[in-house]
Amino acid sequence: MTITEQLVDAWDSCFDKETGWYPSLERGLQGLTAAQANWKLEGKEMNTIYELISHITFYKSSLFAGLTGDGDAPSSDTSFNNNLTASTEEEWNAAIAKLKKIHNRIHEKLAALSDQDLQKELDGVTISQWVSDLVRHDIYHTGQVIFIRKLQGSWSC
Repeated sequence: MTITEQLVDAWDSCFDKETGWYPSLERGLQGLTAAQANWKLEGKEMNTIYELISHITFYKSSLFAGLTGDGDAPSSDTSFNNNLTASTEEEWNAAIAKLKKIHNRIHEKLAALSDQDLQKELDGVTISQWVSDLVRHDIYHTGQVIFIRKLQGSWSC
């Protein structure tokens, strides 16, 4: 297996490819309503699932912009400081669709890269390192999503 294939496999495993060892982000979001995505434990300083998804989407968008030279990525991450909420089910579903779309677009770009391409730098970091870091980032936040769902009683294995 090439380094590119390994990286693409890791990319998919953290999002929508079940490994049997840990749940993917997609599974962590299944069946979640807008109200559940906006839920916070009363009296506790914490992020909502919606804020976490906005945060993950921001970093995926930043990577995609670096891979394509597209300047459409937001210039700063505001997902954790605006008390973001999904007002409707449609808005929540649109946030999930945006996340899936950017994830799949990155998958396509990564799969087309050679092992040598992965050593090119974007903002002083190799593509390989950036993707590896983002995989770990997504897994970390997937754990938070599932923990929040357990706290609210909406998670069942």
